[in-house]
Amino acid sequence: MAESSSSGHRRWVISANVLVQLGAVLVLLVLVNWLVSRHYTRFDWTKSGYYKISDKTQQALAALREPVRVIVYLQPNAESELEEKIFQDVRHLLTEFQFYGRDRLQIEYVDPDRDLARAKQVVEEYKFDVREPALVIFAHGSRSKYVSKDEMVEMEGGAGEGGPARIKSFKAEGAFLGAIQTVTEGEPPTIYFLTGHGERDPESFEQRAGYSTLATYIKRDNLKVARWNWQEQQAFPTNASALVIAGPKTKVAEAELAALDQYLKNHGRVLVMLDPKIESGLEGFLKKWGVQVDDDLILRKAGALLGTELLDVNAVATTYAQHAVTAKLADVNTEFPYCRSVRQAKTEAGSADQPRVTELASTSAAFWGETDPDTEHAKFDPARDVAGPVSLAVAVETGQPRGAEVDLGETRLIVVGTASFVDNSALTAGNLDFFMSSLNWLLKREQLLAVGPKVPDEFRLDISPNQLKAVYALTIVGLPLLVGLIGLLVWSRRRK
Repeated sequence: MAESSSSGHRRWVISANVLVQLGAVLVLLVLVNWLVSRHYTRFDWTKSGYYKISDKTQQALAALREPVRVIVYLQPNAESELEEKIFQDVRHLLTEFQFYGRDRLQIEYVDPDRDLARAKQVVEEYKFDVREPALVIFAHGSRSKYVSKDEMVEMEGGAGEGGPARIKSFKAEGAFLGAIQTVTEGEPPTIYFLTGHGERDPESFEQRAGYSTLATYIKRDNLKVARWNWQEQQAFPTNASALVIAGPKTKVAEAELAALDQYLKNHGRVLVMLDPKIESGLEGFLKKWGVQVDDDLILRKAGALLGTELLDVNAVATTYAQHAVTAKLADVNTEFPYCRSVRQAKTEAGSADQPRVTELASTSAAFWGETDPDTEHAKFDPARDVAGPVSLAVAVETGQPRGAEVDLGETRLIVVGTASFVDNSALTAGNLDFFMSSLNWLLKREQLLAVGPKVPDEFRLDISPNQLKAVYALTIVGLPLLVGLIGLLVWSRRRK
């Protein structure tokens, strides 16, 4: 009896011990999960960091104080691997955005094929063209901005280009970050276009004299566009975030130049675009700021036709300086039609706050700056012309001496040798990127310039025909033969 009682007591102790151990394990699992849910690290195992967002983006998302709605009007297409790839890349990127933005990014996926009622609501609320193949909408309060598929990805190949279509670069991170800033920043900056000298008009739809298409893109970045005639006001606008002087056709008066000089000295921001063969009065003024604007036309030889030599006046930038304006243009050709050369002026070493001039974009050595007014039969003259490579645009910055830690306020100026490169007839993707990058640099929106496109990882296996035959023989003949030999060996040993 005593032995039976002792055995039962032992079983009870063992059972209690097991329960305590199970309880301890459960408590440990709960604690581990609790710790992991609050302290964990994310890794991007791709070689190029394809799914990792930049530090600038992480900081901007962490700084969000109010919620931003994100509506993805883009759905996977099972019939197209490329469309499926784009959708998955966008989904992965928005997952990263949501992680660093915490609960301040509210993401919704809308499929017009499955939820037509919700799709109609989105179209009516945000007033976009339903013919857009795919887009992502960012909204905050009464402001909204959408990013189209063309702004998310750069494609190459496909119909008319030879080879299958593929993603050349994935640009969505920078586009999404720009959209978030557009809808969350305070009072929109105002961009004034100077008038009164025959400049390009941001409200004109003319192909070569109008900037209406450019103005649309500027407004989409939460920027106001306005015109300003100095002769009417006798002063420059006090609320100007930046001033654009786009191809004046008559000389700017001395009084205006004095006012412009004072505006720049008061940490103003100016974008100047000057057409060739036109004396604007700004040439001498810009030289005081370290910029040499030559009286020439950039061109190159383009072959011959019926014995007549052809000349190409469409200057193409293929080399870029290391600068915030050109950070995302490394593999992009920017076209500058009917352009004059703009370069750093030769000046003697001066004070520490002397303007710092950077030649942003240059042509190949095939181009030169022709100074002869008769360009029909132009030939390069090393004694008079500007030898290639030719600089097409420069950036000027003053205000913070080199090595100084205090920010005294900066003057920023960009000069381009043509106003034609962003008119309604010439606004290509590369030209628009150059202009908007210039404008964002002038406005000190560097976070929009720091995020470059991502290039998809590609793995290619290049093997010779003989190597291909060897692989075929190994997989189709060799492996089955090896399995058969092993089987025969096992069978023969069992027989013995």
